Amino acid sequence: MIVFSLLGIVIGFLYIDNLSEKIALKISVIAQLLAYLVTACSFYFLHMNDFKYHLRKNINFVKNHYLFLIIVTVTMMVCSTIYNTIMQYLPDGIGFSETQNELELMGLFDKPAFLPVTFLLIVIGAPLVEEICFRHLLIGELGKKFNFIAMGIVSTILFSLMHVVGAESPFEIGSYLILAIAMVYVYLKSGRKLIASVSLHMLNNLISFIFTIITLYT
Repeated sequence: MIVFSLLGIVIGFLYIDNLSEKIALKISVIAQLLAYLVTACSFYFLHMNDFKYHLRKNINFVKNHYLFLIIVTVTMMVCSTIYNTIMQYLPDGIGFSETQNELELMGLFDKPAFLPVTFLLIVIGAPLVEEICFRHLLIGELGKKFNFIAMGIVSTILFSLMHVVGAESPFEIGSYLILAIAMVYVYLKSGRKLIASVSLHMLNNLISFIFTIITLYT
């Protein structure tokens, strides 16, 4: 994953004089998608022997507990909406209407032809790989050696910090703490089933994706 991400950065630096910022962003997105693909394939091959068994268990969990996932999603989005609304009324310098991460992602919605790639990145790739890293590895695996609750806290903090690199307001992290807490909660509550947090993450990003398209194109 690191190799493809670095490749996107190198290409951006080599051709930055000849490419617009938006085109450079799209090139880095494609490189990131390749990185996600490699990570997902690696995860599959590492768990190939019992992948189908665990997949069936995870799918059955969603079928039996979909209402629980919906309730958590709605609660999370209500909390996020309230928090973000409050942030808009804070003084300049600490208040914000959109996080810097969200503003950067907006550049991926300017061309309708690029929307399928944007969808793959935001709704499929990012949630899957981030949940593998922040929930499965940090909590599911390292939690066996340390402590599941402690690693859940570490996961929440690291996930949130990753999304506020370059933030202009220190309060931007709050938006991602709400999301991270919800995903850690469903992951632990489900008995550390990856599909629980992946489903929540994908659903959140899907709703945001649809809302963004409606806002920009209607």
